[in-house]
Amino acid sequence: MVQGVVDVIVDRVLQGDLYVAFKPLDLQLHGYYSRESVALSTPNRRGRRMSLGLLEVVAESQSESVDWRLKLNGISVTKEFKPHYTARLRDKLVSKFVYDVTSLLNTEDSMGKDWVNLTFRHEGGSPVRLRKAQLIAVYEDPDASTSLKYWTGLLSLSPGDSHFLTSSVVAGEPEIRVSGCMLQHAGKLVLLVNDARYEFEGMHGDGFEEYVVQASSSNGYRIGLVNEGNGSFMVSSVLLYSSSMRKPVLVIEGVEVKQAGDGLRLNVSLRNKGEASPDFTVYTVIHKGNIVATVKALDAVQPGEAVVKELVVPVTPSPGETLSIRVVWGKLSKTWFTTENLTL
Repeated sequence: MVQGVVDVIVDRVLQGDLYVAFKPLDLQLHGYYSRESVALSTPNRRGRRMSLGLLEVVAESQSESVDWRLKLNGISVTKEFKPHYTARLRDKLVSKFVYDVTSLLNTEDSMGKDWVNLTFRHEGGSPVRLRKAQLIAVYEDPDASTSLKYWTGLLSLSPGDSHFLTSSVVAGEPEIRVSGCMLQHAGKLVLLVNDARYEFEGMHGDGFEEYVVQASSSNGYRIGLVNEGNGSFMVSSVLLYSSSMRKPVLVIEGVEVKQAGDGLRLNVSLRNKGEASPDFTVYTVIHKGNIVATVKALDAVQPGEAVVKELVVPVTPSPGETLSIRVVWGKLSKTWFTTENLTL
């Protein structure tokens, strides 16, 4: 029998690029181990604001008689154990917390970090087992747009149970992320998206996992969560989203090779054939599987612009050997790369 609920708490278009940091946990908090810290990556912040930041935490305890404190980057999120959702799982109480932490992510200290540090402190009452932390963040930028629908809660599906969610059209090619917990290694979740069927087998047996599928464009979405396994499945969150972005596209147009002492000097000609400039560019030279030179450039390469970067390689490969030049660039939370192989 289906028990519990998942609610829609976000259904809108946001200015920026979506990033989801999901982390399954198995951390005990009690009198002897009263404090735990959990880091969630927020790559390439570079002082950028977030237009949305939502934090999910799932915990297990014997009851709600828990004294605890949760901080994000040293700032208190809550001093009380007051779950937004609860459900019974065997002899344990599963508690779910959802916090809007947008303002905390946009403090000067947080904007300078490429991670979020969560600190949990147990201050009395029943022991607590931390099971999941998830950060849903949108990097604010005029070059990107995200359509997002976000269901959250606690929904328990017994074997044979199903639950359906519906949504109107989402622009582009959306992704669907389901976060949940299978209680048996023989568990099986089937995700139905309109006419498509996706199957996921249990991996950990008693831990939270994330299941991601790429959906096709449609005039509307009917998402079915079906438990075809032998044990219960608990749904924690469902994200349906699509992000569009004006992207930088870097192309290596040529490499000039010169002898320089015992090594080489490479002048790499690069052109941006995309619609936006990258936040950073990293040039790497690889020889026999080893990195022999690397340079990171933060200067923007504008659309249509060509630049030349000089790389000094401290080795001279033998005739017939290959050097690989790899250029990695990023914008917001995304990264891309291209590789040019040189046979000397």
